[in-house]
Amino acid sequence: MAKLTYADLIERDQRFRALANLGLRLDLVDATRLIPRLIQLVAAGHLNLLAESRSIWGIDGYWLAESDQARRNLIKGAYDLHRRKGTPWAIREIVKRLGFGTVEIIEGLNNRFHNGAISRNGHYRHGDPHAWAHYRVILSMPITNDQAVLLRQTLRSFAPARCVLASLDFTRAALRHNGRAVRDGLFNRGTA
Repeated sequence: MAKLTYADLIERDQRFRALANLGLRLDLVDATRLIPRLIQLVAAGHLNLLAESRSIWGIDGYWLAESDQARRNLIKGAYDLHRRKGTPWAIREIVKRLGFGTVEIIEGLNNRFHNGAISRNGHYRHGDPHAWAHYRVILSMPITNDQAVLLRQTLRSFAPARCVLASLDFTRAALRHNGRAVRDGLFNRGTA
């Protein structure tokens, strides 16, 4: 390795000198292995190849990601998402990485007692013994009907296999009557 001369600041500190010498070793690194790790630098046209290599392609969320930043976030978290697949964390994380904000998950929609812990707001199924595996996702922002269909399919692949999605609920973040959303069937009234 060639001996380089550095500025006085780098020459004085052994840590800075070691860091500066790393530049000499970059020729030894295989660039084809390094570049996919730098997701922010990959061209937008190649994101689909990177998503496919991380098994996050198609129904696993990539088709639902609408912006390049959402796609990059999804690819970046692919390993963690697959490692924790089948947990409530995976459901929350996939929704957040797709750009739909934070969610609340209500699990086990049956056998609730009238003790003041829950209210009759339509989130639970009273008297249905088969709803023990049902869950409801309460979103913090409204979604279109098309997004709801794709999100249901995506959640099916990340939720536990025994669970059934009862609904995607965004009644807490309902649409405003400000002229931006028209009654054309794109949105519904809060539950998909």
